[in-house]
Amino acid sequence: TTYQPINRNTAERGMVDVDIVGYKVNFAHRIMTRTKTSSRRRRNGFAQSCAVMLCIISCWAAPQCCYSLQLSHPLTSNNDWAISAKRGVSSKSSNDSSLLTTIRGGGSKSSIPQTRRRSLVVLLVATALFNDMLQLTMLLPIIHTLVSSPPPLGVTNNKEVALGLFFASKDICQMMTAPFAGVLCSKFSPHVALISSILGLGVATFVFAEAKTFWQLLLARGAQGAASAAVLCGGLSLIAETHPQNVRGKAMGYAQSGLAAGMLMGPLIGGLLFERMGRKNTFRFAAGMVLANAIAMIMLMGVAPPESSRDKENDNINKKVEADLSLAKSSKQLLRNFDILAVTASTFAIHAVVGVIKPLSQVVLDKEFGVTMVKRSFIISIATLAFFIAAPIAGILSDRMQRSHLVALSLVLMSCSSAFFALRHLGLWAFYVSVALLGVAMGVQKSSSQSLLADLVDKHELGEYSMVYALSDVADSLGLIVGPLVGLALSQIYGPSVGVLSIGIPCLLLTPVMLRIA
Repeated sequence: TTYQPINRNTAERGMVDVDIVGYKVNFAHRIMTRTKTSSRRRRNGFAQSCAVMLCIISCWAAPQCCYSLQLSHPLTSNNDWAISAKRGVSSKSSNDSSLLTTIRGGGSKSSIPQTRRRSLVVLLVATALFNDMLQLTMLLPIIHTLVSSPPPLGVTNNKEVALGLFFASKDICQMMTAPFAGVLCSKFSPHVALISSILGLGVATFVFAEAKTFWQLLLARGAQGAASAAVLCGGLSLIAETHPQNVRGKAMGYAQSGLAAGMLMGPLIGGLLFERMGRKNTFRFAAGMVLANAIAMIMLMGVAPPESSRDKENDNINKKVEADLSLAKSSKQLLRNFDILAVTASTFAIHAVVGVIKPLSQVVLDKEFGVTMVKRSFIISIATLAFFIAAPIAGILSDRMQRSHLVALSLVLMSCSSAFFALRHLGLWAFYVSVALLGVAMGVQKSSSQSLLADLVDKHELGEYSMVYALSDVADSLGLIVGPLVGLALSQIYGPSVGVLSIGIPCLLLTPVMLRIA
């Protein structure tokens, strides 16, 4: 019997011109066996990915559960509660139970104790920050592969410029949309800003799955930055409004731990899912996580709507302040307040150092120490791990000491980080210390400064929490933009040590300014 030679390309598609029926059946059986094996491998890979994510989420949720247990005891007195200006949380009648009212923070009152509601608010905000940072950092191990792919999804020329533009687009869009996010919180409520931002983040993540050109990827990255601005403004404003001053720092610290967990686990999850599932399924799965988070938020606000920590004795005073203080007037007062500008300047200085050390660390570890890519990723993750540990600890400490002193401590730690970066010729251990100090400084600064800004708004009766957090978000993004521009320019002329030290000196200069804030 005769048969034609088998073409491998057609054989893989099951189209084989063979005269021997038995051989054709056997060959088809091998194809089906191979297909079943590959499908089984994909299912196993997906199961492994889900198992890793469940472990990550359970490890991150542990401090949140601890916080919930700590808040199970009632507060000592209502007299210690801070006087708030405008609090867009549940103060409406029990008859109004519509979906829009639920999203805005109204609706019927729940039988759940207020301390439990506060712990649920922290869990809600921490989950939102976790998802936000997870979507942003999932791209780190993937984007180089996407940009290097054939056009139109990738680029053929100036790949470095394309990568720089891609990463800068997030910070630029976040800086530009932060004031609008603050206005959204002021006009409606933090709930509206938080839920709308999570929905926008889910849509932007879905665009990454369906993008066919580089410009679509760039548009999705910019949309992620805009959503991040609303997540920060809405989430932090919600915590400030629902928590009195004596527990506000602890709540901020635990919420920031969610952001650190997303930053730590994002590259790991992104690389693992991309390898197992491919680009489209990876981002579809991530978008589903975000949208599920938004649905859970709406359900949680319906079951246990957050309540303001406003002191009832000062309720009439607050309403009078609301009537007399317009949004434009309060914004002008924010920009004229020296204490708030000092805290904002510290945020800018610290993020500028982070922005310049992040790219230079890769170059230094590669050229000066010859460290492999895997080990470089491990060294950089030390900073994120230190951030994850330091944030809740600093939040607890900020409730027991002056928060301005903790912000000053973070500035000193960041200056020391830049100094150890310049002393890396002593050995790789100096670089380890530099990276660890950077993470600790970030955790201390974020937990204490966000609480301090809310205290200053209450102290000076500046009206809205959302606008001060929008201002802080602008300083955050601006530092991540200006820091690399100035630091890398100086590094090319005078070397990496001079570039980092020149950005770290302003942190040291701002320390006595922060110590003067009462």
